[in-house]
Amino acid sequence: MTERRPFVIGVDEGGVSALPENLRERLARMDMIIAAPRFHRDLPAGPKIKEWPKPFSNIFNILKDNSEKSLALLATGDPLWFGVGASLVRELGPDRCEIIPAVSGLQLAAARLGWPLARCEVVSVHGRPSGSLAGRLYPRARLLVIAQDGASPVQLSEILVAHGYGDSTLHVLAHLGGAAESRLDGRARSWSHDRVPDFHIIGIACPDEVSAGAGLAAPDQSFETDGKLTKRDARASALAKLAPFPGATLWDIGTGSGAIAIDFLRNAGAGRAFAIDRDEAQLARATTNAAWHGVTGLQPVAGDAGDVLAGLPRPDAVFIGGGLAPTVIAAAQAALRPGGVLVAHAVTIESETVLVSAWQQSGGEMTRISVQHADPVGGFHGWRPLMPVTQWCWHKAVETS
Repeated sequence: MTERRPFVIGVDEGGVSALPENLRERLARMDMIIAAPRFHRDLPAGPKIKEWPKPFSNIFNILKDNSEKSLALLATGDPLWFGVGASLVRELGPDRCEIIPAVSGLQLAAARLGWPLARCEVVSVHGRPSGSLAGRLYPRARLLVIAQDGASPVQLSEILVAHGYGDSTLHVLAHLGGAAESRLDGRARSWSHDRVPDFHIIGIACPDEVSAGAGLAAPDQSFETDGKLTKRDARASALAKLAPFPGATLWDIGTGSGAIAIDFLRNAGAGRAFAIDRDEAQLARATTNAAWHGVTGLQPVAGDAGDVLAGLPRPDAVFIGGGLAPTVIAAAQAALRPGGVLVAHAVTIESETVLVSAWQQSGGEMTRISVQHADPVGGFHGWRPLMPVTQWCWHKAVETS
């Protein structure tokens, strides 16, 4: 017998009985149906019925063991939008499964709120830290949030208040499209509904009257630090050259408080940043700072750069803010993907000497960043300089055939 493709059907709140007749007929001819218990009562009598496995990753073992059988998998809404379909396509390939979507809860939520879906940001805290919401906040944002459970609105309202968005309006839309559909509305700072139905979407309307977002580089005071921090002006310059993009991978060597890695992730959706430092206390600070800023892709790596770089995934960008050495630079250059970029900062004469030598050998762009801020001097003001930063930026050539 030949291997069969799994058949994935999106189901809305109307359940299996609301599916078109042709889909219900196909279900009746299946050898096995995998579905959540709430769908079981409407399933046809012939096929074998199984619940979704826990952990979910076991689904691939089930598919492998039943590859010669016809299998249907029932998912909620659009299986390719934060759903099982995305995992199946990634693991099996786009040609090895058939997917029929339903109208998703996100589409219904946008319709109920009158928000153009193309202008909404979609955030999921289902199986993810609720604090990740913080990284998606900005004035006038319209967020559609996939909740974890009935406690999610309380948790998210607390995060909104903590980050200065207490005047945001929350719209909790439960059981969208079903007979039990319901809606609750309120302000984040005065949210009083302790529990809501587990199955819901949260719409968050951020107000105009909040301070501007963090932008490319977050304020220095938003980081917990022992004093070792790439200051905002120099950090913004480095980030502009590191050029974060969605899904990009960064090595932040000598991460310290993690500011470069965190700002990179704030500007690189679904990216990863390997925060490398020999000091465990610094890595703990970086992890705390990442949680506060709502980024989830930071991975701390303890040890000397020369010892740990070889075991890391290949980067699209590298920042060296500490531990500058010719061997570390050479290792980073070799590991970079073609077209990738390396940016290094030096504030001491000794580390600047290393950069000058690397620049002379490899080329690139050398810049001196000198920043002065106006500070009080008695009853007047004067310019107070920060330590100048020497910045070296090097791009790896793209391989041509």
